[in-house]
Amino acid sequence: YPTCASCHMSATETQPATHDVGKRISWTLRPVISTKLKNWEQRRKAMKDVCHSCHGPEQVENFYKQYDDAVSLYNKKFGEPARDAMEKLKAMGKITPTPFDDKIEWTFYELWHHEGRRARMGASMMGPDFTQWHGFYEVAKHFYNKFIPELKELDPKLAQEILAKEEHKWKKGLSKEEVAKTLDYYQERYKQ
Repeated sequence: YPTCASCHMSATETQPATHDVGKRISWTLRPVISTKLKNWEQRRKAMKDVCHSCHGPEQVENFYKQYDDAVSLYNKKFGEPARDAMEKLKAMGKITPTPFDDKIEWTFYELWHHEGRRARMGASMMGPDFTQWHGFYEVAKHFYNKFIPELKELDPKLAQEILAKEEHKWKKGLSKEEVAKTLDYYQERYKQ
């Protein structure tokens, strides 16, 4: 199995070894919302070169598709709505400017700093256990069962605005037609 150094520091046929462990990273995964770094295309090309040392082009492209989609899912569905809600709560004076003296601030911090990072970093390093079970599962569980209820206590309208978005439509449940369409899809897909 590759180590951290294999991907982030080791030489390839076209690149020398480096001690700059961030040189081949295209996303920043540490902040509340992930963004692509300056020169991200060049950085990604360098990392893909590393990937191609062991993997075929299709696997590398598929990995980056999944990785980008996972980061975008976190950003759009959880990170951005939660960040925007926190900014609005502060602007409205519903939470204080003092960090971590309101319960929702702790919940928000756990969402992005621990759970959200685990999901994004797990996706970046092909760690499905961290991406799903220690990442997105916990992000979703705490977003819907802690953050949204705490937000509802402070500003019900703001919570409803988030839940009305397309990404959270599932909370309303499916119509009979949507259930039938979904069942048909899976029966056809799995031939059951």
